[in-house]
Amino acid sequence: MSRITTPGFYPHMSADDYHADPCPEPSLTQSIAKLLLERSPMHAWHAHPRLNPAFARDEPTRFDVANVAHKLLLGRGKDVAVIDAVDWRTKAAREERDEALAGGRLPILAEQYERARLLVDRARDQLSAAGLGEAFSPDAGDGEMVIAWQDGDGLWRRAMIDWLSHDRRLVLDYKTTLASAAPHAIPTKMAADGWCIQAAQHEAGLDILDPETAGRRRHIFVCQEATEPYALSIVEIPEAAMTIGRRQLAMARDIWSACSRAGIWPGYPRGVIRPAYPEWAESRWIDREIDEFADVVAPLRAPIARPAPMLTDLAGG
Repeated sequence: MSRITTPGFYPHMSADDYHADPCPEPSLTQSIAKLLLERSPMHAWHAHPRLNPAFARDEPTRFDVANVAHKLLLGRGKDVAVIDAVDWRTKAAREERDEALAGGRLPILAEQYERARLLVDRARDQLSAAGLGEAFSPDAGDGEMVIAWQDGDGLWRRAMIDWLSHDRRLVLDYKTTLASAAPHAIPTKMAADGWCIQAAQHEAGLDILDPETAGRRRHIFVCQEATEPYALSIVEIPEAAMTIGRRQLAMARDIWSACSRAGIWPGYPRGVIRPAYPEWAESRWIDREIDEFADVVAPLRAPIARPAPMLTDLAGG
């Protein structure tokens, strides 16, 4: 396993070594920061390879198009084993799959591999049309660049950047999604997936390791739909969102520091919580209450109109 002894850039580190945390001390990543904020320190401890003695990294159970597309576009990652089979139902296909996994390769069905190639080809075409023809090119930058640094208090932090240009002024992250990547859907996805925290983590490390490019970098997320027609959006996080990301990361870093020094990783609060009812749910119920009363209750409460009595004879008797 590769080890990190000094802060710096590590362009040739394997993903397995990176995810095992090769720093001198347990280090903070953007994914651990998200767990600290979205769940609890207990969850962060459980998910950290250097803190949890029983840690076992989850290997992907789906050998899908997105994983292989990431490999093909970035030129880094596990080698791909293309299995010439329709599905994984046959014994022969499963044996080939298991053999590939045992050899550290990523198995994928032939049809899925062709889809992954098409996905990447469409990504390159769209990026070139947008003036980013050199994006993800090995001639212009490094894929899966690992950076490790110590912040002001000496805490170790690390990140794996999908692609960093040789001049270190362009940072690219490649995301695939089964949902919409349309511009109107991006803000919700950006917030839900913590892109701002990820960008802030990359920024923090690069500012320390390469201060000359601080304030002159672009951080771009390429978000592509993993289904036809493989459309993508090119997203640059605005400064207002980056400010939120930096504040979120700072809070996660403070929680990490306090828990690390105390050796205590608490879960959720022990006391009884009294959650506020969500405003959207309250508004939806009030609207329904008004509609139900008008459509159901009010008509039933209205007096029933009865027909006038009929005359039994002309005399009115």
